[in-house]
Amino acid sequence: MYWSAEEFVLVITAFLFLAIVASSLLPGVELTSMSRATFAIGAAAFVGSAALLARIEDVRYPPLVWVVPVVPVIILGVLARDAISRSRRLPGEPPSLGHVRRSPAFVPPLDPGDAREERSHGLLRARAANPSASPQELASIAYCHPEIRATIAGNPAAPANLLEWLAAVGDTAVHAAISARQPAPRQPAPLSGRITAA
Repeated sequence: MYWSAEEFVLVITAFLFLAIVASSLLPGVELTSMSRATFAIGAAAFVGSAALLARIEDVRYPPLVWVVPVVPVIILGVLARDAISRSRRLPGEPPSLGHVRRSPAFVPPLDPGDAREERSHGLLRARAANPSASPQELASIAYCHPEIRATIAGNPAAPANLLEWLAAVGDTAVHAAISARQPAPRQPAPLSGRITAA
């Protein structure tokens, strides 16, 4: 039985798929059991194909065989990137708002013991209550300043995913503010037809 270079490429691809399955055992790498099974079956199929093709003489492989290992390499790269981003996320940080970090330019610094702290805190609380505040801004304030979360929960500009996160990590004041939210007022339907003067 003679093994060609292409068959070794198929075996290498199988080992890369097995590496994907093994990486799912590492902390920070999330892979569903269905994905694990799919990659394990793929690895077995590549090894089986290589063994079967090694028994057949004079097999002509398409040049595409040399590109096949790129697929599991890309998958491993995506899993590594996701694991790194999860490890950099701070504990308690909402996953849906992970792109909002602790360094927004609009949040005034709070220096304990400073006379400006109270004024800065008041400005921050006013911004958290402002209906024109962006969802990203509200999310950043909620993450960095837990004491203002109840104010943000009452803001009509707070998006649903932020309210869900606040409900999950908030206290009774946050829950009360979410419960007290009024649904958005309905706009009257436009009148149809012609209006005539009396």
